[in-house]
Amino acid sequence: MRILKFIFILFSCQLFAQNATFSTSEAKAFKESVSTKAETIENLEADFRQLKFMKTMEKTVESDGHIWYASPGKLKWSYTSPSDYELLFKDSSLYIVEDGKTRKMNTGNSEFFEKMGELVEGSFNGRILEMDELFRTDFAREGKFVKATVTPKDENLAEMFSEIRIFFNAEKYIEKVKLIEPSGDFTEIKMSNFKTNQNIPASVFDHK
Repeated sequence: MRILKFIFILFSCQLFAQNATFSTSEAKAFKESVSTKAETIENLEADFRQLKFMKTMEKTVESDGHIWYASPGKLKWSYTSPSDYELLFKDSSLYIVEDGKTRKMNTGNSEFFEKMGELVEGSFNGRILEMDELFRTDFAREGKFVKATVTPKDENLAEMFSEIRIFFNAEKYIEKVKLIEPSGDFTEIKMSNFKTNQNIPASVFDHK
């Protein structure tokens, strides 16, 4: 019995260590390491799987696609399943391609869309950790990941997302993002097959 108690205590300590909240100095060091990593990334692409959970729906909606990022400020989400759909952030504008038609939204003329553009790009390249005027960020170790829990300070963003959880792998790449809405609905995006600083054709970021 004593051995079982010892094993239980040891296991509990290991769980605590794996999921420990970062101290102020640890959080600062991690943010700096992510920032340093981001400086080395000129471009990046990856596959993604998106899961959308809504209380009003019986099943979780699954989508697949590919994402491209090029510094500075070019980001493209291309959904390939279950339908074709594209989101392109470029030159302070958002282009939405659906059913062969393109809609353009000038984010530079709207403070809200400008912040949304910063949020999307920042969530992908890690720059969101530096946006202290817009978000409060707490760090913790969760299994093999470092989890950054990002809470919007901006009222407009808070109406869309109550919390954003960003999971960094050992290479400081963002492997998973979970966007939680005030209603409790959430979107989870898992990324894989990372390629960094490869030759991405300029045509990838052309809008139709």
